[in-house]
Amino acid sequence: MRILIISLVVTTALSIASAHAQSTLEKPECSKANIAGLEEKIAKMKDGPQKQTASTEIEAAKAMLSNKKTEDCQDHLLKATLQTK
Repeated sequence: MRILIISLVVTTALSIASAHAQSTLEKPECSKANIAGLEEKIAKMKDGPQKQTASTEIEAAKAMLSNKKTEDCQDHLLKATLQTK
């Protein structure tokens, strides 16, 4: 039971820390050049959940850019960027 509680506390703390990091980081400019640069970083990542998440976020950023939804694009770029760190 202790292990379950500790796991829950750690998971919650990590979620809060991640949300805080995203809110304090400056959002990247939504541009084709930034997306291309981030795609290069993602291509060099080892396969795993972080690479998959980054790839999903970069695809969403491209879709938002094509729909001229700049703020949404920036959000997805930031999420992708955090996965490459």
